[in-house]
Amino acid sequence: MQKKLIALAVAGLVSAPVFAQSNIQVYGVADAYFKAGDFMGDSTMGVDSGGLAGSRLGFRGEEDLGSGLKAVFVLEQGFNIDTGKSTAMSSGDNSDTKGDQTFTRQAYVGLKGNFGQVALGRQYAPGYFTSEYDAVRNAYISPMSLLSDFTRLTITPNSAARWNNSVTYNGTFQSVSVAGIYSAGNQETDSKLGTGADYSDDDKYGISLKYDNGPLKIGGIYQAVKFKSENAGAPGAFRPRTTNNETQKEWLIGASYNFGMATLAGSYQQARDVAGINNLDVDLWQLGVIVPVGAGNIHVAYAQADVDKVPSQGLNKDVKPKAFTVAYTHALSKRTTGYLGYTKVDYDDLTWGNVTGLRLGGISDSNGHAGTDRVDDTDLFYVGINHRF
Repeated sequence: MQKKLIALAVAGLVSAPVFAQSNIQVYGVADAYFKAGDFMGDSTMGVDSGGLAGSRLGFRGEEDLGSGLKAVFVLEQGFNIDTGKSTAMSSGDNSDTKGDQTFTRQAYVGLKGNFGQVALGRQYAPGYFTSEYDAVRNAYISPMSLLSDFTRLTITPNSAARWNNSVTYNGTFQSVSVAGIYSAGNQETDSKLGTGADYSDDDKYGISLKYDNGPLKIGGIYQAVKFKSENAGAPGAFRPRTTNNETQKEWLIGASYNFGMATLAGSYQQARDVAGINNLDVDLWQLGVIVPVGAGNIHVAYAQADVDKVPSQGLNKDVKPKAFTVAYTHALSKRTTGYLGYTKVDYDDLTWGNVTGLRLGGISDSNGHAGTDRVDDTDLFYVGINHRF
């Protein structure tokens, strides 16, 4: 079904009358890299997808409605270039994963004008857009990206910042930009939950304010996600029974400054009651620098998360995972970038029981490790190519 839908979309887009009426564009990213090393202590080697940016195919367009008003839409599907398969909607964003997943990155329609843009559909929350404060530009290999995803934050350049059933506003006024989102999630009908449904379960909302003037960029983001009561898992030695019914609240402040010879970038963020688990609190800070070298750039970044102890979940002391990345990107053309680098993640004293019990990184299977085993480091070398079309 998914292949048929995409085929129909492509067939419709190549017809001349449609292009003439709506200014529709086909766009995307093809990104592949070769990696070698250890991932959480397990040896790995091979080709993977999306080192600098997730591979994707998208369609976007707009129609002039007159008086400065335009209708706009975006339909965007991610895919794994190493296998050719589409990327499924992540359960980490509290989404409904049933049915055909044709456009899992974005799917929205809206109106824009001098007032900004209002849109409806599956869209990015403000917390997705933090690349200006990240020296590795929110790439998968970025320490901020790796640790925010691992600790289940929604202010992250990953799937947890794509929200279903949402209405957004985005506006830019000279050097200041404002963004807001409200998502009703997927639990808004009795047919899903049965009699007595609380329609506010899994609601999400967020807002951001950013200032961009010459070499200086600074901004702040706030997001909240309401979780419905549910069992985190069957009781056991490393995964006790609990209810995830708290509201996850997060904020981030970030800044960068371009000194000419180098750009310094960093951010600090906090999250409380992560994944709806009472007292699962996370602080995350990161700092990095970009140094231009000819047609390329050297990127160096370091990040550290502070995960507070949650004895009720088997985490009996604070842990501080750390990540470091050094990379080089080289512009082969305006649309093609080659890259290579090294990333290390130290998971501090986390055990596999902690990881699976709290579903850190979306992991529920210990891959053969005992629950009491300490999680070994990630050490990865990679070389890849990113092409935008």
